[in-house]
Amino acid sequence: MYYKVARDPVHSEIFMYPLEILASDTGPVQRLRYLSQLVGAELVYPGATHTRFSHSLGVMHIAGLYASHLFDNDGECRIVRLAGLLHDVGHGPFSHQFDDVVYKRMGLIEGHDGHRERILLEVMPKEMLASFKRISDPRMRKALIEDLELTQSTSEVCEETFLDLMSRVNEVFKGEELGTVSFNIVQGPLGADRLDFLLRDSYFSGTRHFGVGALDRIIRNSFVKEHGNQQILCYHIKVLDQIYTSLFGRFMMYKNIYFHKTSRAADLMIQDMLDLCYRPLKLEERVNDLNKFIELTDQSIFCEIEFRFDQLLEKYGVSREEAESFFQERMSELTEEEYSLYASHTIVERYRKRDLWKVLMEISFAASGVDPSVMSRGVAADALQKIRLRLEHLIDSKDISQDDKKELRRILDDFEVIFRVDTPYKLSLVHPEEFLKSNVFLYDPTKGELMTLEEYTKRYPAYQLMTNNLIQIVRIYVTEDIREILRRYKVIPKTGVELTTRW
Repeated sequence: MYYKVARDPVHSEIFMYPLEILASDTGPVQRLRYLSQLVGAELVYPGATHTRFSHSLGVMHIAGLYASHLFDNDGECRIVRLAGLLHDVGHGPFSHQFDDVVYKRMGLIEGHDGHRERILLEVMPKEMLASFKRISDPRMRKALIEDLELTQSTSEVCEETFLDLMSRVNEVFKGEELGTVSFNIVQGPLGADRLDFLLRDSYFSGTRHFGVGALDRIIRNSFVKEHGNQQILCYHIKVLDQIYTSLFGRFMMYKNIYFHKTSRAADLMIQDMLDLCYRPLKLEERVNDLNKFIELTDQSIFCEIEFRFDQLLEKYGVSREEAESFFQERMSELTEEEYSLYASHTIVERYRKRDLWKVLMEISFAASGVDPSVMSRGVAADALQKIRLRLEHLIDSKDISQDDKKELRRILDDFEVIFRVDTPYKLSLVHPEEFLKSNVFLYDPTKGELMTLEEYTKRYPAYQLMTNNLIQIVRIYVTEDIREILRRYKVIPKTGVELTTRW
């Protein structure tokens, strides 16, 4: 059997078979080398500079471990592995920040997952055919034809054949609604995507103690069983503790890495930058034009903003040293696009110097039986109102110097610009609804019984201590470092929230 090996620090050796080699040597997949996996977190954890490409190889590898254990059909294994390799091709620059700004403004509710379908069906068939034509090694050509026969029952190498192949890969992702076995292998609660980013992100962040998980044992104790009218993925009840260990590791990674206060400050600044450059860089047009989309990467956005800003300076005959004062004085004369370029370039400069927004206050609370994200909006609004009222009171006070009063008045006038709220995704340690929604069950072979995670925890109350609570973080950032004067005059309200629990 023809294969190549990719050396990987997490999984050691990742075998790649002909169709996977072909798919990886295409523009949409190679582009993933230039998309950061963790974006803002790399400004906190210096080693976390790995890319979506290495992660995609890892997902393919773990999906292959699952598939070879669960399926007898090698062709089906290849499809699942290809789905793992291609699961992130819809990501834009800065990954989830692009989802939260650009895809959202475009009305693409499913974000990169929805955009992936277009790339798979409209771009990958052409790219794979072109990749095939570049191959000169007759062994590789012969092996590719054999792989096509394995997955497609055809040896014809043409665009239509690759379209059929990509349609089968796309069906894996469309299985999300039904909770199919193939989808859950790739992106389910214990799927290859989550297992790889847990291991990989913890490794490169230097927090391997969070990335523990009995990967081989979990996969070896997975089963495909009939439930109702469909096949479902399930896990032996004896590995529930290993499952909990992986889920706890995921929780700690979100709490300490992905939602680290400084990581989020960087992410929020990137979101602002993308919002500002959305029109000047014609991002909507370039997302819709898939050939242009494939050219978009993290650094290409940064570089293009710099280039366009330099053009703006040249237009007005202004040097870099004079830029800030010039644009502040001539703000009213700038077009909306020019102002957006100036403002987005300011963020790029700050980002590259690690001059990030600062956390003013943080409130964390847990809620059971309700969605804490709804409560978080009220918590944030209450905190901001207290800050505003305190500033108004201080401005009217006679016990403050005129210089401080002037600064506090400026802060109040620019309140909406300076104070920014962040309520990241709610966190859960173990939430049974996640498994139920995905159609993933536990299995007791001694009784031949399938059960939901919730049903099992009701039988064994000790596990209930770790389920159902949803945890929300509410943070208020300041876009310039005014913390000293706010602390001096006790503007920052206490962060305690009655009826909540800090963690």
